[in-house]
This record gives sequence, C-alpha cells and structure tokens, in this order.
Amino acid sequence: MKTTLTGIDPIPVEYILRIAQSKATPAQRRPYVELIRRWGDETNCADEARQLLSRLRDGEEIDPRRMPREILPRYRQPDIAEKLIEIVRKIDETIATKEKMWTWAHVMRVMIDEGIICHCSNNRFDGIICSMIPGKGRDNVRKNGDYTYLLNQESSWPFWPTLSHLNPALAAARTVCNQIALCFEPILTRKIVEKL
Repeated sequence: MKTTLTGIDPIPVEYILRIAQSKATPAQRRPYVELIRRWGDETNCADEARQLLSRLRDGEEIDPRRMPREILPRYRQPDIAEKLIEIVRKIDETIATKEKMWTWAHVMRVMIDEGIICHCSNNRFDGIICSMIPGKGRDNVRKNGDYTYLLNQESSWPFWPTLSHLNPALAAARTVCNQIALCFEPILTRKIVEKL
C-alpha cells in the first residue's frame, strides 16, 4: 500500500471507470465521465482520459474513418473526427441538462456555417448526431429547436444582429450560436470571438 502526505492512497482513475461502466444509462454515467475529463485536463493527461472514455463507451464508439458523408472531409480525418465526436457528446450533455438555451437546431446551423457539415435535412442531421452519440433516441434531435426559423436565415450566424432591438429572436439565436461555436473552436480553421 502506497502512502501519500495524507496517509491515504489516491483513488485510481481505473476504479472510477469501473464504477461508470456499471451504470446503465448515459445520465447515470455523466458525473463519472465529467470526473475523468476533469482529471485529464487538470493533470495534463487528456489523451489518457480520452482513451478511458473510449473504453467506457465499449463498442458504442463509432469509427472516425467511417463518419457520415455529410461531414466534410477535414472533419473525417481520424484525429479531428475523434475530437468532433467528443465535442458533440459534450454539447449533448449541455442540451440534456438544459443549463443553457441551446437546441440541436442551433447546433445544426453552427455546423453548417462553420463548414463541419454540408446542408442536409433535419432527419439526416438527426442521423448524423445519433451516429456520434450511441443510444441517443431518434427524433430527439430533429424535434429540438426551430429549424425552419434558424435555417431560413440568409446570412451566416456571425452576421446576425447583436442588438436585440433590431431583431430580438435573431440576436438571442446569435448569442447561442456563438456559445456553441466556441465549443467547436478547437477543431475549426478560424478563431471564434467570444461575444460579450
């Protein structure tokens, strides 16, 4: 038995992984997933954390080399595809907890405008997202948000008004899209400016 300054062994991350694997639903696994992610970030072990989380998904992992064809070629390269999957799953957690006003319609608009995916139907977008989040119920994505309103805007989301007196709904949507784009920033070819 190893001793530390406190006289107690630290909890091994493998132990946390085993507990997470024993949980039946993604919602039950979420706290353990977040704990492993934070461990990776805070100890400069992000790659090890990613590998552990990959083991947690046990066979649910999609092959980054076989990403849906609507995802543009840059984002189907294995390293970038893995990061894209991780980002989409993190976004799913945020949407599921309703801690922010994000919808899948906002996510679709950002992914199209940032050149991650090409234009596709709501149904096909549902399939793309579900392919990256095994166990995600069909229809959950396409019924989440006002696709008609967001997709019928002629300009890209960065060009929507920032002032709510010009167009309150579009200004609010722009703020949400900006928050989502910041999540995708690590894999984008451009820097996203955080709107204050």
